[in-house]
Amino acid sequence: MAVAGAASRQQLVGWCTEQLRKSFGLDVSEEIIQYVLSIESAEEIREYVTDLLQGNEGKKGQFIEELVTKWQKNDQELTSDALQQSFKKDGTRQQQLLEEEDEVCQFIYKRGTGQACSPDSRSPLL
Repeated sequence: MAVAGAASRQQLVGWCTEQLRKSFGLDVSEEIIQYVLSIESAEEIREYVTDLLQGNEGKKGQFIEELVTKWQKNDQELTSDALQQSFKKDGTRQQQLLEEEDEVCQFIYKRGTGQACSPDSRSPLL
């Protein structure tokens, strides 16, 4: 999923670079666009691009709003991808903890302490 988010980000960089070159005659590098897209607020992006285009009237304003909309959508996809990856890692870690707890319970039981583990709570029964 993270790869999809990165591909989507690269598509946004390409789209933005092409629009600035073709529609506004600006020779911008992808590094500048990467910087713009790394800005963390929509308002700051609007301000930066307005300065870059020397205004926000007409076609310029439409481009800025379309850019912000695409940026927000892309940002949400990247956040969603990151959360999904985090949940996968947490689920794996939770499974590892349960397996380790089972091993400890089996060890206690085998040592003859008179304790066994509850299958529901995974904690020793007293």
